[in-house]
Amino acid sequence: MKFSVLGSSSSGNSSFIEMGNKKFLIDAGFSGKKTIEKLEEINKDINDIDGILVTHEHSDHIQGLGILSRKYDIPIYISEKSFISIREKIGKIEDKNINFIENDLFFEECKVKCFDVMHDAERCLGFSFEYNQKKLTYASDIGYVDKVVTENFKNSDVIVLESNYDLNMLMNGPYHWNLKNRVKSKNGHLSNAEAAKLIIDVASSRLQKIYLLHISNDNNKHALAYDTVKEFLDREKINADLEVVTEKTTLIYEVL
Repeated sequence: MKFSVLGSSSSGNSSFIEMGNKKFLIDAGFSGKKTIEKLEEINKDINDIDGILVTHEHSDHIQGLGILSRKYDIPIYISEKSFISIREKIGKIEDKNINFIENDLFFEECKVKCFDVMHDAERCLGFSFEYNQKKLTYASDIGYVDKVVTENFKNSDVIVLESNYDLNMLMNGPYHWNLKNRVKSKNGHLSNAEAAKLIIDVASSRLQKIYLLHISNDNNKHALAYDTVKEFLDREKINADLEVVTEKTTLIYEVL
């Protein structure tokens, strides 16, 4: 299993995962051109992508979805509720490339477990990728950690998780009170401390790598997210490698 975050911020989110001979994008939040350029940075070709898995319908996750599917004949895997809400925005997609997520997905020896997470979208999904006895779990927008989320993150070799805001920065920042309440609500986003607590709750001896995603430009800092989560991990003697993601493409990580 190989993985790279092509970039993650409030303006665009997309990741690449490879399991055996299967290659997928998770979300397509950059333009088609930029997505292709980011794949080339890790020596990957858009023509080899077997599908695009969509977490939810917000624009920073689907900007390049329509053009990539049309131009390169790439299947889309998405919840029906999310697809209905963006059907006109992304343009015409061939019927054969529209796949509604109703249950877990299987691609030869690869399993993708799909689970619901709370966020202010029509429907928002997290994914657990399982291949060759390795597991990577991914949730990019999540407002509240419930039992479903916790269970799906357990026994992961790699955790890819939102760490959107610092509570003090949010409450003392420029946002209107309504927006502040939305961000920290159960249908909003995870704070640095909330992300850290989830990681601690689910961490096992298998955990190798942690990515922190979706860092807010207004209510967080990359160094602050790192320091906050690292402090929690050190306290619990969790030694997994920690990386805070920016808009830049991360190096390919191979899960061994």
